[in-house]
Amino acid sequence: MSEKFTTKHPYFAAVIAAFICTFLTAVGPAATQVAELAELQSYFVMTIAVILSILVGLGLLRRARLSFEEAGFRRVAPGSWRSVWLCVPFLLLEVIPLVVYGPDAFTRPGAEYAVLALFTAVVGLNEELYFRGLAFSFVARRSRKQAVIGSAVIFGVLHAANALSGTNPAEVLLQIVFAILVGIVLALIVSITRSLWIGIVWHAVHNFVSYSTEMVFDQTALVVVSAQVLILLIFAIGLWKRGTKAA
Repeated sequence: MSEKFTTKHPYFAAVIAAFICTFLTAVGPAATQVAELAELQSYFVMTIAVILSILVGLGLLRRARLSFEEAGFRRVAPGSWRSVWLCVPFLLLEVIPLVVYGPDAFTRPGAEYAVLALFTAVVGLNEELYFRGLAFSFVARRSRKQAVIGSAVIFGVLHAANALSGTNPAEVLLQIVFAILVGIVLALIVSITRSLWIGIVWHAVHNFVSYSTEMVFDQTALVVVSAQVLILLIFAIGLWKRGTKAA
């Protein structure tokens, strides 16, 4: 996608970037199922697929003539850290499942957690690159508010597909709302700080905790996700005015 195309059709370019990310990321799980790999091997294969996605994303940055700094690969903007609470809600999101499930959630061999940590780190980098780096930057050329809403809707819709595999309607609804709110909050954070790094770190931590506790994901999870959705909603409302004002 050239700079001219992304400038003239920012929403279309954002959707294309999101689909590229989703498709390349899905290659890993598909390959592991076809090959019937063990869990440890599966994480290695999925990690390779995500790294490939990152490389393609960096190529898209270059074609769109976006610098690393413009895409958000830079330090948090001066003054942003005065709002310490930017990070506190993210911490609360991950403390909740850890408190609810406790040490019983962590029953895998140590080697699996090491590979899982690598996998979730590259997934966090990959998704922030595409959704808050590329998609957000494309639409922000029109309007910062449109960039927040647009990138969040794209993120939420594509992640909602994962939730639809659930059998509990309440769980499906909560996960869809969770995905949309996460998209809004992360976009607002990027709008305020001009940096992807807070989102990348939280995304990696959240995915690690989610994958670690998935074996004990039961009805209690409805309470956990409900609490997380409430925190995200309050967080989004608190950030909205500052995050959507003109640059």
